[in-house]
Amino acid sequence: MAMLELRRICILLAMIALSAMSCDSAIYDDEGDCTVHYRVGFRYTKNMLGGDAFGPQVTRVHLYVFDEQGRPVIHRSVDRQPVEDNRFFIELDVQPGRYDLLAWCEGESSISGATSFIIGGGKTPAAIGDLGAVLPLQGDGPQLYSDRDITRLYHGIAADVDFPDTYGTVDVGPVYLTRDTKHLSVLLQNMDGSPIGRDEFTFAIEAANSEMDYRNNVISQTPFSYRPWSTELTSATFDQNDPEARSAATPARVQTEANGLLAELTTGRLIAGRTPKLVVRNSKGEDVIRIDLIKYLLMVKGKYEGDNSDQNYLDRYDDYTMMFFIENGTWARAKVYINNWRIVPPQDVEF
Repeated sequence: MAMLELRRICILLAMIALSAMSCDSAIYDDEGDCTVHYRVGFRYTKNMLGGDAFGPQVTRVHLYVFDEQGRPVIHRSVDRQPVEDNRFFIELDVQPGRYDLLAWCEGESSISGATSFIIGGGKTPAAIGDLGAVLPLQGDGPQLYSDRDITRLYHGIAADVDFPDTYGTVDVGPVYLTRDTKHLSVLLQNMDGSPIGRDEFTFAIEAANSEMDYRNNVISQTPFSYRPWSTELTSATFDQNDPEARSAATPARVQTEANGLLAELTTGRLIAGRTPKLVVRNSKGEDVIRIDLIKYLLMVKGKYEGDNSDQNYLDRYDDYTMMFFIENGTWARAKVYINNWRIVPPQDVEF
């Protein structure tokens, strides 16, 4: 009996050894699972949140794979629900080798009628250079504009990625994303707290950034205007110390009402060194505010932690609030807030 049991053990060990050898030797191609399963992961860490925000923000992934000769190999598009879990993979059935990976991703808009960048002209690419992103514009000639919210757009590229010749499940990447779309809230308030009429002022961002190439470089030169997709009257009441209440041990508090006009706009990627203009005009068509938007946004860069270059800061921050105060129909330059930081405007403001 002992000899029989020993024989069984030897046979079992031999079978295990043959199974292990099957994935390393052509002799045993029919033994076991020798296939390789590649999975590409994604990360969105270039943000001001201090962590990966891929899971809750990205709802659609377009992944393009190109071989070493620049030829398209495979394209996968996947819709997903926003979740807190950042673990997400796209499986690829490709041969072992080295590939370039290009990802254009999107996130949902909560605004009805939002528009989206068009990737690669909506056509099947013949080469990686065909996969730029273009924002559809309205109007004709010099009066081109965009007045809708834009679906969040993310870009990522990973070059010369190794897909090893092995077996089992292999994770490659990840592809790191940059968010291109920016949300701006521009608030006007009267210095004396009096109401501002909805038709007293108009808002625009004069830019030329409606097209990016496959590397996410802004390549368009055609001027156009971003217009607000929402303009709303605002009103807020708050308490402040009453400097006239000298007789009280504790100063009396009075309620102050601040009335204003809030415009919300969404833009494409903002590039350091370019000069889009934020323009506010009165009902007569006169410029009340005309400033270099990027110069102003960068004035508060030092308020945030991290050793950020200008471009890195612009890419990381995606939600800006700018507050301006109007006095007798004129911009009171001493009262400017960006992301709740009070700033001192430069002296070379255009009018």
